[in-house]
Amino acid sequence: MNDWSIPDWLEKEVKERDKTCVYCGVQLIQQMSPGGPRKALATWEHIINDENIVTRENIARCCAACNSSKW
Repeated sequence: MNDWSIPDWLEKEVKERDKTCVYCGVQLIQQMSPGGPRKALATWEHIINDENIVTRENIARCCAACNSSKW
């Protein structure tokens, strides 16, 4: 289980489903190379901003740039 309490099976399913940012469509990367741009770094997103809602409909992957631009 990760820091967001997303079960392993759901984490795997969402990673297989979301290869691009759900907002801007940029191809996601799992790790940033040293000194590389952070924009495309994959982050976890709760569509409804409630970390207690851990369902395949509410969990998605988005780039760090889009995730940091949300409140």
